Amino acid sequence: MFKVISFRNLFFSAALLVASTTQAASPAATGVFFPQQLLTLTAGTQISVMLNESIDAESVAVGNALDFSVRSNVVVNGKTVIVAGSPATGWVKSIKKACGGKCAEITISVESAQAVDGQMVNLRSIPHTVKAPCCQGTTANIGTNLTAYVLNDIKING
Repeated sequence: MFKVISFRNLFFSAALLVASTTQAASPAATGVFFPQQLLTLTAGTQISVMLNESIDAESVAVGNALDFSVRSNVVVNGKTVIVAGSPATGWVKSIKKACGGKCAEITISVESAQAVDGQMVNLRSIPHTVKAPCCQGTTANIGTNLTAYVLNDIKING
């Protein structure tokens, strides 16, 4: 015997088939997620950072921590491994206070930046020295730029 299929039953069967196919294709529905790609950020890669705070020679000490942010994306194989705006850290390397025959100077450097997977990337920076006329204080202003380089090869989940 033949079973009679109504248009209504055919429509609902087709709708269920489409819905189940759509859900199966979704990684969230199946519980299958694609792993992130492991990328190597190589030693010597240049990173530009900027100072996020003003500091002056009269109120900081050698070794004080400084807050920086990364100026532009760092990309490996077309994938961003360090995002512009990511936090970076550094420190006050040396200070020469004004007067007494000396001109004021502050030397700062940056030592790490945060990658997209949360790990800190060690950097080697070119120290930046801010100088002022003699017998006047000196300030390193917000936005002061520093250049740094990745210290060692590092694997980053991108």
